[in-house]
Parts: sequence; structure tokens; C-alpha cells
Amino acid sequence: MFGRIWRTLWRPTSKYALGAVLIVGAIGGVVFWGGFNTFMEYTNTLEFCISCHEMRDNVYAEYTETVHYKNASGVRAICSDCHVPKPWTAKLIRKVQASNELLHKVLGTIDTKEKFQDHRLEMAQRVWDTMKSNDSRECRNCHSFETMDFHKQSTKASKQMQAAMKAGDTCIDCHKGIAHKMPDMTAGYLAMFKDLKAAAKGGDGGADTLYTLETQAYYLTEDAAKGGGKAAGRLLAATEVSVLERDGDLLKVRVDGWQQDQVDQVIYALRGHRIFSATASKDGVEAIQRHKTEVDPDTDLTWHQVSIEGWIKSGAVIADQQKLWDYGKEMYTSSCSVCHSLPEKDHLLANQWIGSLKAMKRFIVLDTEQYRFLQKYLQFHAKDTGGADAHG
Repeated sequence: MFGRIWRTLWRPTSKYALGAVLIVGAIGGVVFWGGFNTFMEYTNTLEFCISCHEMRDNVYAEYTETVHYKNASGVRAICSDCHVPKPWTAKLIRKVQASNELLHKVLGTIDTKEKFQDHRLEMAQRVWDTMKSNDSRECRNCHSFETMDFHKQSTKASKQMQAAMKAGDTCIDCHKGIAHKMPDMTAGYLAMFKDLKAAAKGGDGGADTLYTLETQAYYLTEDAAKGGGKAAGRLLAATEVSVLERDGDLLKVRVDGWQQDQVDQVIYALRGHRIFSATASKDGVEAIQRHKTEVDPDTDLTWHQVSIEGWIKSGAVIADQQKLWDYGKEMYTSSCSVCHSLPEKDHLLANQWIGSLKAMKRFIVLDTEQYRFLQKYLQFHAKDTGGADAHG
């Protein structure tokens, strides 16, 4: 009897044939979808996430020491709670993106602790960028400004949370490193500086306009420069110089800038802005040429447009100013976005950046040279300087 029913359903002329196809298709679809969805949910489990040693021996071990793993309320956030979106489409996209991680598993990109540390900043930055772009969507599955009772928070936390809510900040702006060890934030800009130094030693291509890579001495005569004689002063990093002559590894350059009246030993990049370009010794001061004098209408201070010529070594200057600013941007991002959202560079005046950065100095790990460069980068991109493109 069953054989007769089967033949009837599959007979081409049978009115039941189409129904059979639909039934089989529907059953197959349910089985496929159920299996696919079950497997995708399995990949969200903690067991799956730490099934490879790269995760188990590194970030998982760190995570078990945090409040997201163990806390007074007994609520645990596992890997997928923070790294896998809840919306289905976004979740599927993330799963497809994760297939790239299988490739690097095969390649052994991070299969040792040393390799993992080398790539930690790169991986962390990728996650931070994603969280920043989606307004920390996964964080907000559990945390939201709307449900916070600010009165039950500490005074400091309440103040910062309410300020962040008002400014439209997102969770990851202030909470980097909350579940995993912070990467070495200096790695990015240190690598960039190393590349800049290598480029400087490789030559400047005969460019007429160059930029100092770091603080260096300048000399009034070529002989003094060759013999390591007494320097006439120092050029600070990111100072623009015009090349006048070339002789082997020496360059005769001119620095143009401004000198505040009665402050003879400092040359500033712009009138009325304390952006340091060069300092001068007593002999250096005598070599400074004044071209015109102006009174700043905002401060009534007298400023002199000046220039000075001197000899410098050629191995510490570059022709591409934008590479300097890219280095400054990386330094600023790495140094000033760990504890709070990164302020826009143009939210302060150039002179205001001096005091603002000084107030934050104890929270950052820059040496004196790096600190001075960062200050100059911010000043050149401040509200009243218009960024590097405005400095003709």
C-alpha cells in the first residue's frame, strides 16, 4: 500500500507531486535551518571561544580576573556577550568576518605568547574601533545611561558618567582594558618614529622645504657644524626649514618665524602663538634678522617677524610634513584616549593647549622630546591655527 502511495505522489501527472516536493523542501529547510542556527549558537559558547590555545592562554586567563567573570551579583558576561551582536544580520556579518581568524589560525599568526603580544595592540584597536562605530552596542545590552541611578554611584563616577552622557560618549571611550590587559599603547607611534628616522637617514630627495624630526643643534658656520663646535641654538621637532645650501651631510637652512619683543632667545612659528620653533644662544640672538614689527591686536604685545640661518645635519629632517602629523595623531590617540574620549584637537586655542596638556602630563608616559612634539602637533591643529594646511 505504501508503495502505491509513493508512486502516486511521484507520478509526473499526479496532482500530488507538487505537494510532495513542497513537503520535502519544507522539512529539509527546517532541518537545515535548525542545524545552521544550532551550530551558530554553539560558536557563541565560552567553551567554543576558548577551544584554541591562543584565546585560552592569553585573553581568557586575563578575563577570569575581572568583574565581568566574577562579581558580587553573580552575573557573568562571556565572550559572545561583548563580541557578538544580538541582531541576527549583524551577528551573521560578524561570523563571516570571523572566518578570517581561521586563516590566521592556520598561518600561526598568534600561536605563541610573543606573537600574541606583538599583535595585541592591532587586535585591540580593531575591537575598539568597532565598538566606537556601533556606540558600544554590546555593552548597552547590560548597561545604559537611562537605567543608571547616578545617586548610587560614587561622586567621581557619577560626575564622569553624566558628563559622558551629555557629550554623547560611548562606553569604550573610557573603559578600554576593562576585561583584558591593556596593550602597549606606545608600540604604534614608536614604530612610526622608527620608520621616520629610517626615512630621514635615507635622504630628503633634494627638497627645498624640510621639517625637523626631533630637537637638534644648529650652527652659524659650516666649520662649526663639521667640527662639533659651539651651537648657536636648537631647532625643535616639527620646525619648518628652507634649504639654502647642501654640502655632504650638512645643510644650510633658514628658519622663519616670530619673536616676542624682549624675549630674544625664542623663535615662535606664528605671531601671538607660543609654538616653539627654535631657541638661540647669545651668539644666535645676534644672528637673528628682524624683517618687520607688528602689534597683536588681541594682546597688545609687540612681535617681530624674524629669520635665522644656520647649518644642521641632514639625517634628521624629512620632506613629508604629513608623515609627521600622522605620527602626532597616533601619539595623541594612544596617549590621550585611554581614560576618556579623545578631545577634538580644535576644541582649544593653540596657547590653551600648553596648560591643558600640562594638567594631563602625569597621566601619560611620554619623555620630554615626545611631550614637546605632541604639544606642537596639537597647537598646529588648534582652533585658532586651522591645522597644518593653514600655515603657509
